[in-house]
Amino acid sequence: MKKLCIWSVMAVFAVLAFSCSAALQRRYDQRHGISSSSSASSTDRSSREPDNSRSTETSNGTYRKDYDRVADNGSNAGTVTSPASGNADYNQRLLNQYADMDKLAEVVLYELDNLENRYNNLLNEYKNAKSSSRQVMAMELDKISDDRLALYKAYTNIYRNGKSDWANVKRDVDNTLREYRKKN
Repeated sequence: MKKLCIWSVMAVFAVLAFSCSAALQRRYDQRHGISSSSSASSTDRSSREPDNSRSTETSNGTYRKDYDRVADNGSNAGTVTSPASGNADYNQRLLNQYADMDKLAEVVLYELDNLENRYNNLLNEYKNAKSSSRQVMAMELDKISDDRLALYKAYTNIYRNGKSDWANVKRDVDNTLREYRKKN
């Protein structure tokens, strides 16, 4: 009795899976402009019969997209692809933006390098300093660490968010650099 119940449950799941896959296949075919066959029960692409009005298979039997339907849906939806010259203009602007991003990143790296040198020099002095001056040096090392962190964040912000929002990122990084330079 248990085996019969298990087999019937498995059969129900198989029918549901087959039914769902057929519905999903029909929806995919509609969205992508692929003609479906006249027999609704068959979902296997290799066993589909071509429509009389439009051929969905080439002469050697491979599956082919119905571009007439795609073209009709595309013109109705108002989606027109941009010409190749538009892509070239966009690519050139993107290249110019990346060049600006790299220039600003190099400025941040320059400041980081200077800050790193100051940190290392002060750390060496701290090692040899007397206990009375170590507290002042420790506070200076903390300030340098905070500045380094701010500059590292600015640098990563350039490449993380620069492509999508360059104007705001550039403004933020410039403000960070200006604040850092005022302190020092």
